Amino acid sequence: MKAVALQEETSRNFHLFWDNFPFPVMLVHRNRTILDRNKAAETVGLTTGIRCVDLGNKEDHKGCLANKALDEQTPKRTVAYVEAYGAVLDSYWIPLAGEKDLYIHYSADISAYAAESMFPVKVETGPAHGCSSCSCT
Repeated sequence: MKAVALQEETSRNFHLFWDNFPFPVMLVHRNRTILDRNKAAETVGLTTGIRCVDLGNKEDHKGCLANKALDEQTPKRTVAYVEAYGAVLDSYWIPLAGEKDLYIHYSADISAYAAESMFPVKVETGPAHGCSSCSCT
């Protein structure tokens, strides 16, 4: 895979806008190489030069909208409970203006603000007959 060079001005602007954002933000190439990341992403161990799709399990990336965002040159968003993180994430893929192969990607944990219906249903375990005060399990 050919290395992708990031212009100094693009990197400077990325950090200017995203370094104080409280959630990890990545500047990513279409081939999924992380070209830059903000301070929050750095603190969770995201590094440049690796492919974001190689992190975690393949299934963790099934909802990725990067290709659609880049192909249509419009931002994409999903809000969903993500099992891998145990959180409701508000996720964005935002193409950079004037750059057909670069996009910003981040997911903000909005669990504290999400409706109960966003979380998986908790299955109660206990006695089969419904008694909660006995020990007849």
